[in-house]
Parts: sequence; structure tokens; C-alpha cells
Amino acid sequence: MTVLRDLRYAIRTLRKSPLFAVVAVVSLALGIGANTAIFSLVNQLMLELLPVRHPEQLVLLQAQGHHYGSNTGSNSISYPMYQDFRDKGEVFSGMFCRYGMRLSLTTEGRTELVSAELVSGNYFPVLGVRAALGRVFTAADDLMQGGHPLVVLSHGYWSTRFGGDPGVIGRKVVVAGYPMTIVGVSQAGFDGVEKGYAPQIRIPMMMKHEVTNGPWYSLNDRRGRFAQAFGRLKPGETLEQAKAGLQPLFHQILNREVQEKEFSKTTDYTRQQFLRMWMNLLPAAKGHSYLREQFSKPLLALMGMVGLVLLISCSNLANLLVARATARQKEIAVRLALGASRGRVAGQLLLESVLLSLAGGAAGVALALWIDHVLLAFLPASVASLTLSAAPDWRVLLFTLGVSLSTGLLFGLAPALQASRPKLAATLKEQAGAVAGGTAVALRKGLVTAQVALSLLLLIGAGLFLQSLNHLKELHPGFQVDHLVTFAVDPTVNGYKPERSMEFYRQLEEKLRALPGVEAEGLAVVAVLDGDEWDSSIAVEGYTTKQGEWVDPHMQFVSPGFFEAMHIPVLLGRGFDQRDDKGAPKTGIVNERFARRYFGTASPIGRHVGMGGNPGTKLDIEIVGVVRDTKYESMREEVPYELYRPYRQVDFVDGMNTYVRTASDPANFFPALRHAVQSVDGNVPVFGMRTLEQQVDVSLVTERLLATLSGAFGLLATLLAALGLYGVMAYMVERRTREIGIRMALGAAGGNVVWLVMREVLALSVAGLALGLLGALGLTRLIEAQLFGLHASDPRTLMLACAAIGGVAGLAGYVPARRATAIDPMRALRFE
Repeated sequence: MTVLRDLRYAIRTLRKSPLFAVVAVVSLALGIGANTAIFSLVNQLMLELLPVRHPEQLVLLQAQGHHYGSNTGSNSISYPMYQDFRDKGEVFSGMFCRYGMRLSLTTEGRTELVSAELVSGNYFPVLGVRAALGRVFTAADDLMQGGHPLVVLSHGYWSTRFGGDPGVIGRKVVVAGYPMTIVGVSQAGFDGVEKGYAPQIRIPMMMKHEVTNGPWYSLNDRRGRFAQAFGRLKPGETLEQAKAGLQPLFHQILNREVQEKEFSKTTDYTRQQFLRMWMNLLPAAKGHSYLREQFSKPLLALMGMVGLVLLISCSNLANLLVARATARQKEIAVRLALGASRGRVAGQLLLESVLLSLAGGAAGVALALWIDHVLLAFLPASVASLTLSAAPDWRVLLFTLGVSLSTGLLFGLAPALQASRPKLAATLKEQAGAVAGGTAVALRKGLVTAQVALSLLLLIGAGLFLQSLNHLKELHPGFQVDHLVTFAVDPTVNGYKPERSMEFYRQLEEKLRALPGVEAEGLAVVAVLDGDEWDSSIAVEGYTTKQGEWVDPHMQFVSPGFFEAMHIPVLLGRGFDQRDDKGAPKTGIVNERFARRYFGTASPIGRHVGMGGNPGTKLDIEIVGVVRDTKYESMREEVPYELYRPYRQVDFVDGMNTYVRTASDPANFFPALRHAVQSVDGNVPVFGMRTLEQQVDVSLVTERLLATLSGAFGLLATLLAALGLYGVMAYMVERRTREIGIRMALGAAGGNVVWLVMREVLALSVAGLALGLLGALGLTRLIEAQLFGLHASDPRTLMLACAAIGGVAGLAGYVPARRATAIDPMRALRFE
């Protein structure tokens, strides 16, 4: 009953001071909301376990060392090696493998591009994922290559694309041009084992050849690594025990593979390095995620920043509570005089603090929803919409509750204890000096000093991230990004064979060149500034490699118009043209860095290279040109050694990225470009259409996220610190009203009165700046890896941040200082 009475009294007291309550709740909502928003993404990307049976038992196989062959994706092995581990391994109770890709799906006359996943038959049983409808795959679906044309829909895709129709089971669909049958829908809530990639359909691994239409990375090829293999540890088996138990079998596999004909032309050194490989195991309870690898460090940096914002908000709360307690000193003194215990009084004040923090937490959750929507807008739409949610789950709500309670208790305790110890006699006589004792003033000054220091830290961080982003934007990628449209097409997802794909691209280029306003067009296999890369071992005429050295430049396969469309100048020789068609002598073009590295000052024109790094590799590719260096994966990465090949001379045809240079605003050409593709084949989907300027922004998504949010948090922190400083100085002026009146009565000028107040402002600001600079010298080193083109201790950034904080602090203190000059000396002399 006592607690309920105290609760009702606290609510009644706060309702009598609505302005105080609103300011306190808003201040806390900003701090708690920012923390909740960032933690929500941290939780989804870094903390959430897979919604499967005993996720802590899952591990991902990772072959370490020098692999001989080709690979796609990270942590991948060949399918035959996966089969060896599945059939002969003794450390796992079960294994499965997967490979994600995009495929076309046609049903009821409508074709669309979907995210797909090739999975082994034991994928669902090992994970413990059941069917919501129909059935999922089993080991019986791993028996015959090409013999299992089946599809399992994800629950989300079934609900959105098929309207949750239970009659979908048994329906015929066409996947990548191949007829298949829907046999099931996986359980709700399961999006796969890769955060950031949520497959809409799953197909048996046995159907790989039918849906990829190519011989590369076949299910029988030990040199091609494409499959991610997961294992489930046996109960009681530790990670280290499993690693040790895998090595004998792994080395048996390596010793058998090194005897194959593919190794017949390799050097002894290559074989020795291959045999030294070892198999690592990565914990996979949270799955595997490229998105996690990309955003984990930025999110942790942002988590640290919003933590500082919360501390500033808490300091404001403590400041407000001290001011409120000072105003209520007579009330508290009366209650103590009437027999109330100090503990009871402090408890009631602490309860008010907790109520305010809980209200701030509730408002913070609503604010966090909005902030998360803004954050998700930074991510590619496909990722944000399929795998991440702005809605908080129970962990996020529990986090918010914990932060709210901690805030109320920790930052309400000191003001409550200080307010419950007034000087009774002096306070009851209403003596101002006793009512507003020096302890309260010292506490408030200390809080403001901390706010200034924390705000400086945030502003320095924001300044560093903003300058880093600016440096990246000022870089020239080596080609002109304006008036350029890019989009991707991939007829192979519709089941096109290589010859038909070649014809499709030939017709597409003709259609694009014929469009009014199109100045040039080009095709490329690897999208520029999209984070992708393709490297391959080659041999260079006249260049002898050292032991352990690999000549593996980045590869790019392009059409004759690519360099013109991108405005990449040909510096020596020529570009590609009709002479470089299929069946013609093989040709290549290198960039400046490649030419300098392998030919020095000699001309590379007429020299030869060959695909493969083994001794005796046939040097059958003639270098016909040298082009300017360009960025490849991202603006942040260094310019690589690069070899261009004409795509018409390669033995495979895959999806292509199209680049179209326009005479006017490129965005106006989107409809015409889509129509050009549809006029060739209306069933081939167009995806990723954007201007290249937009692509540059997408490639800088991490940097833009950090710069934008750190800037916003820095401004918010500065505003909160300014409010805190203003409140303290206004309180100081009120407390010293009598002193100021006496000074003015004795002839003090307005400037002297202003300096009396500003001197306090200067002292608090300098103390806060000094503490902030000391903290910055240590803490900014933690974000060094996220910066580009400057150091964490950049003096210009430090000076600008100090000047900004000093200016804001001066303005916040000048307002109450000017008010002090308006004090009427006669009224001040009667002030108590």
C-alpha cells in the first residue's frame, strides 16, 4: 500500500509540473530512442540466433590455406568434398550444404526474378525446420542429378505471391526455363541461414545443372568451390574436438585430390601448399552473413555514439531533478520536520525519476521505430524488405526497459539523496543560501562539464566521418559517372543456352544504340563499384614469378562499346571492336597499373598472357591496348591490376551489366531502356536500374550511414548540452540575484555583470573541452579503420569541433548573462 501511495503521489506531483515532466521525458526519449533503434539492428544482425533446433550446435566449414582451383563466395567447398564429409565424417550428427542465387520463376503467365537457394536434401531435417504446408526436402531428394524438379516456397513468399493459397501444393511452375512442381511451404519465421539473404524458393541441389545452364561449378567438379557446408555437432562435442576430428579425413581428401590430372602441370610448391590446407569450423548459431560483416563495425561505432547521447540525456535529467529538488526544499524540510524519514523522502524522489525514465523509454520506442525506418532506407531495398524489420522484438523491448530503469535509478539517486539532506532550520526560515546550497551547484556544474565533454567527443566523431565521406566522394573513379545508366539482365535465369544468350545480347545492344539520346552503350560481366570481384591466375609473357607469388589480376569481360560508354580513355593501342568476336584470335586490354607492374617502361602492346598459372601455360591472348586505371569493387579499395577480355570470346555467357551514356538526364531514359529489353524478350527481367551516380552512393552506403547518423547524433548532443548549460547558468543568475543587485547598486556596468556570468561559462566550457579532447585522443583510435584519407587525430577536425562547442556554449551562457543586466537593484536587494 505504501508503494501505491507513493506512486499516486509521484504522478500527482509530476502533473502539477507539466513543463518539467515534458522536458525530462523528451530529453530521455531522444537518448533512449536512439539507443533502442541502433540496438534493434545490432540485435538482428549480430545477436539473434537462427530459429532452428539447437542453433548452438551448428558450425560452418571453412577451408584454410591455398586452394587450387576456382571458387565463388566465401567459406565454400566443392560439392564432392561436402559429400565426403557427409558420408565419412564422424564429428557431426548431420550435414547440409547450400548455394544462393537469383532465378526466374514463371507461373500463371507471369515471370519474375526471385531469390533462390539450392539446398541438399538434408537441409531441412538437419536444421529441424518443418513444413507449414505440404512437405520439405529429405535425403531422398539427393539421389539423382536432374531427377528432383521440386520447389519449396518460403512462408513469406507463399503469403505474398500466392496469397497463402493452400492449393499451391502440386502446382506446376517454370524455374529458369525448367518445369518444376511446388511440393511444400517452409515454416513461418524461417528465412534461411544467411542474414541479409532470404530465399523465396528452395530447389534440390541435384537440379543445379538444370537451373544454371553451365558446366562451371558442377556437382562432380572438385576444383570448383561454390557450396557452403554446415554441420551439426554431436551432443557433448566441443568446437575444438570437432576441428581436430576433421583433419585426418580432410587430409585424406587432399592427398587423393592432388593425384588428379588437374595437378599434373602444377609446381611442387603449389602441391605442397595445397596439402598444407586445414579445415576450420566457424560457430554458425547466428548463421552466415555478408551483411553482418559489412555493418557490424559501423553499428558498434554507432552504438558507442548513441551511448554518449544517452549519457548526455541522463545528465540533463539529473540536472532537472537537482533544480526541481532545490525548488522543493521547503516542502521536503517540512516533511522531515513532521517525522518523515530521509529514506522515505529519497525513495519518493527516486520514484519520480523512475516514472520519468519509463515514460521516456515508452516514447523512445516510438522514436526508435521511425529511426529504424530511416536506417533501413540506407540499405538496398531487397535486403531491407526481406530480412530486417523496424519492429522491436522482445529482446529490444527488454533492452529498452533495462536502459529506462537504469537511467531512472542511477541518475535519480544522487539528486534524491542530496535533496533529502537539507539544513532544516535555515530552509524553514526561507533563507536562499540554504535553500540552494553549494552541493547542488557543484553537482550541476559537474554534470554540465560532462555534457560538454561528451558532446565534443560526438562532434569530433561526426566531423571525422563527414570528412571521410567527402574524401571518398571527391575521388575520381577513372570514368565519368554523370549521364550514365546501369542495369542488369540475365537471360540464363530463364533457361537460355550460351548461343541464345549471345544472340540476346547482340540484339539488345542494337536496340540500345538505336534509342534517341543514347550516345554509347556497353556491357560488362562484373558490375563496377558493386562490391563484386573476379580474379584469375594468369601467366605473363616475359615475367617470371617468384616462389609463392601469384599473378591473379581482377578480370572484366566487356563488349566493344564499354570503354566509350564509361568514358575510359584508351592510352595505348586500341579498344575492342568487331575484330574481337568469337573465333577470332584472343585479345586482351590491361590497365596502367598492370602494364607498369609486369612490363615496366616497355610497351605491353603485342605481348601475350595466358589463362592459368601453371608452368607451360599457353600464352594465347594478345594485349592490344592499355586503358586508364579505374576503381573496381568500391571507391575505398585501391585500383587493382586489371585484365579486360571481350565477352564474345569466352566459353560461357552469364548475366551482364549494361551501361548506357545519355545526352540528357539519365533518369528520363528508364522507361525506354526497359522497353528495349522487353522488345528483345519480354520474359527477361530487368533489375538494379539506376544512374551510376546513385550506384556510387550505394557503394558508399556504410560511409553515408556513419556520416549521416553521427552528424545527427552530434547535433543532438550539442543541443542537449546547450540546454543543460543554459539551465545551470539561468539558475546561477537567479541564485546570485541579490549579489548582482548589490554590484549594480554600487555602480557596476552591464559589461561587468555579463563577464561575471560568462566567466563561469568559460570555466565550465574549458573544463569540458579539456576532458573531451583527452577522451578523443584515446577513443577516436577505435574508429580509425572506418576513416579514409585522414587520421583519427586530425587537427582540423579537433579545432572545428572545439570551436563549435565553444560557440554554442557561449551562446547558451550569454542569454542568461544578458538577462542578469536587466535585474532591478531595488528588487534584488529585497530578494530572498
